[in-house]
Amino acid sequence: MTLIASRVASRALLCMTVAAMLSACTLFPDRPANRLFQLPASTVEESITGNKPFSTTLRFVTPLAEGPVDSSRILVKPEGNEIKAYQGARWSNKSPILVRDQLIDAFRRDGRFAGIITGTSPARSDLTMAGELSAFQSEYQDGMPVALIRLDLHLIDERTRNTLASKRFEYRHPASGKQVEAIVEAFGEASNALAHEVIRWTIEQRP
Repeated sequence: MTLIASRVASRALLCMTVAAMLSACTLFPDRPANRLFQLPASTVEESITGNKPFSTTLRFVTPLAEGPVDSSRILVKPEGNEIKAYQGARWSNKSPILVRDQLIDAFRRDGRFAGIITGTSPARSDLTMAGELSAFQSEYQDGMPVALIRLDLHLIDERTRNTLASKRFEYRHPASGKQVEAIVEAFGEASNALAHEVIRWTIEQRP
């Protein structure tokens, strides 16, 4: 091999090595991964009325949502109408799914309905709960974040397809601090208050 050919081969090998190193940097970016947060578990307890469960099966459909609310970002409104998201932190699922699963868990814990199923279940249901989630964010009040959940629900009779009742639920709970962990706990308190009220309202509307 001539001296020129040797130098060309060496340069080619160097270029391949550099390209491999750059490729590795692309595959493993030097930035922290998102921290995932679950909505704190429901605190609803089994009903102690002593009555037998209703012979009613209730189906929960995932609430509709638009824009930033229909995401897994932990949203905050620091002031005015500006919406931001906490960097490096996300919910474990999209907000509408978190709210749906929290309500399902609360109703099952309460135990007064014969069955609680999701919208995709092939099982038959007597009633369907559908709705729209229009707010799932923290908002600053007097310099501190407050968790806000706003949910419009519609209770539908599956036999007639008539809407039996509709209601807007809105709950706020102040966070104990400005850290993401404190805000997540505040969302847990707000969602628990929401679940208790939705259970009471649904039982009142049941035909």
